[in-house]
Order: sequence, then C-alpha cells, then structure tokens
Amino acid sequence: MKKIILMLAVALTACSPKAEITDTATLASPDGELTMNFILEDGVPKYSLKHKDTEVVLPSRLGFDMRGTVKAEQLNFEGSNVTKSDVKPGFNFDRDFELVGTATDSFEEDWTPVWGEESTIHSHYNELLVQLKQKDSNRLLNIRFRLFDDGLGFRYEFPQDQDLVYFVIKEELTEFAMAEDCFAWWIPGDYDTQEYEYEECRLSEIEKNFRNFLRGNSSQTPFSTSGVQTPDEVRQRSVYQYSRSSSCQLSLYAPSCGWQES
Repeated sequence: MKKIILMLAVALTACSPKAEITDTATLASPDGELTMNFILEDGVPKYSLKHKDTEVVLPSRLGFDMRGTVKAEQLNFEGSNVTKSDVKPGFNFDRDFELVGTATDSFEEDWTPVWGEESTIHSHYNELLVQLKQKDSNRLLNIRFRLFDDGLGFRYEFPQDQDLVYFVIKEELTEFAMAEDCFAWWIPGDYDTQEYEYEECRLSEIEKNFRNFLRGNSSQTPFSTSGVQTPDEVRQRSVYQYSRSSSCQLSLYAPSCGWQES
C-alpha cells in the first residue's frame, strides 16, 4: 500500500540564488517512483504529480487573489447605511508570471520527535525552488517543492526585498486536481467546529451529499457545500494508494498543510 501525502504552506523568505531559466522543471523523489512537473503555461504556474507511470494529480493551478489594502478604509454611504471597502482594488497573483530561475537541492537526516509512535524519523527529500516575477507589477513569488518517497509538499514564499511587504490574501487558488474520482473520507468544512462523523463517498459526490452529512451543532459555520475539513484522505484505485491532505475549499481540489523550518 502506498501513501502519498500532499502538503502546502505559506512563508516569508529572503530571495534564494538563481539557476537555469526554463518554462518547465521536473523533480523526482529519492527512490525515483514519484515525479513532479512544474510548468508555466501562458504565465499561469501549474504542477502535476505521477507515481511511476500513473497520474496522481493532474495539472493544477497555483496562486492567490489579493486584497488591494491591508484593511478597508474607504467609507461608502448608501442611504442610512455606512460600509467600508478597500481604497485600492485587489489584484490577481496567479497569472502573468515569467520564470526568473530554478534551483534544486537534496536533504537527508534522522531526527527524534518529542512524542509519538516512532523513536526516530528518517527525512529524505529532493527539492525544487521556482522563482517567478509578475511581468507588469514586478512582484516576486517563490514556490518551493519538496518531494519525498511517500509524498509531495510545497509552499509559497514572498521574497522580502520588494514592495509586497504587508498584504492580505483574499483567496487561495491552489488546486489539487485528482486524476481519479477517488473515494474520500471527510467531514464537512466548518470554520467553528470539527465535531462531525467522518463520511465516505467519491469526490464528485461530496457536494450532493453535503447537506445530508451536515449534523446539527450549536456552533457551526460551514463555508461551502463542496468544502471539507482537515484532514481529508482519498484512495486512488489504479495504484491502490492513499493521498492525504489538510484542506479547505475543495470542489475536486484540496489545499493542504506543510512544513516549517527551524
């Protein structure tokens, strides 16, 4: 049985060294069984994942919608109502990119957790850093992928030596487009509670089953009929593997969690 873990994180970092410039880049796991492809298609960053010759994640978009300001300051008077809105319009941060450079690295270590079932954990991965620049705005975005023998993790990095210092993410647009209509074990996405029983159905059936699986709760704020809660696990039949992701707005996509460096 093969378990593939999908992870995502957001971080602020300094710029990393540049390497060869290309529109595509490929990363293999240490054992060579997983392959991740990055492609910049018409300025839109995407990635895909394979296990041997089997598609696990189809080409999936990366990026964000950003607010124009950190907080709403423009007063709007509509009859007796007064509302606030952003002084500056929001902007897309998922398109019109050019590739500035790529860099690769590898890492291997054994580390001891504070608690858990394992006394020692072996960490071994290959890494791909993708450096992007938005053509008109000159805003910079790095995406760092780490591919292990049992999973893929990636995070967004906002280089600090640019004007984009204080910002608010309006919506994350990261996609996990699963190659199959997998069976999923999930609970409804809710901002206030995780007190639900796990349900099982195919990814395509989540939206139509959402209301039936939504149990009454005195404190609940579901955000979408296609949203599921952290964590969410799916089974892919073609290679009998499991993929697990921490997630929010799904449809058939699943944003997820990631790592933090010390």
